[in-house]
Amino acid sequence: MNAALVALVLTITAPLRLGVTVLGFPVSLPAGWLVLAVEVLAAAVLIWLAVRALRRFRSSPFLRRAER
Repeated sequence: MNAALVALVLTITAPLRLGVTVLGFPVSLPAGWLVLAVEVLAAAVLIWLAVRALRRFRSSPFLRRAER
């Protein structure tokens, strides 16, 4: 479902172009690149959050005190 949604958005935005200025020079970029960049950024953030969550549950090399 997610892949179909991304494909639909890229199909719609394919003819669109964004005009930006880089170091004083106008640059025209396809709008689809922006969508792909957001997807990659979201995936990177999700991976980072997953790694942080997994680190909390890894085994400790030290023995823990038994609570009574």
